[in-house]
Amino acid sequence: MTNQRTQFISTRGRGTVPAAGWGRNQNLTAFRSERRLGPVANTVMIVLLTAFLGLLYLTQLTKTSAFGYEMNAIDEKKTQLAAERDDLKIENARLQSIARVESSSVAAAMTAPTDIQQSE
Repeated sequence: MTNQRTQFISTRGRGTVPAAGWGRNQNLTAFRSERRLGPVANTVMIVLLTAFLGLLYLTQLTKTSAFGYEMNAIDEKKTQLAAERDDLKIENARLQSIARVESSSVAAAMTAPTDIQQSE
């Protein structure tokens, strides 16, 4: 025959716990504060919390827009530098082509004109 327990025996040395609805892993004491906030204090706390969350939201929104302005300025500078780079590439190609034409064998075989007459 097996012996079954109907009551929980505490391991803290208190003996048996009365069967008043308490079971295993439940607190035997409940803390109730004697201080209570009134309806005005609750309303003030809710308003302050809402204002704080609103300010937090606005700071994050402002920070995001500030980063947006900074990003736009960097993008404009990037576009300006890319256009300047393209202009310099064109200028480089033009200068190299003039130097190449002047040093070519065809240009070396040419002679300068001696008499230029304009027709009227």
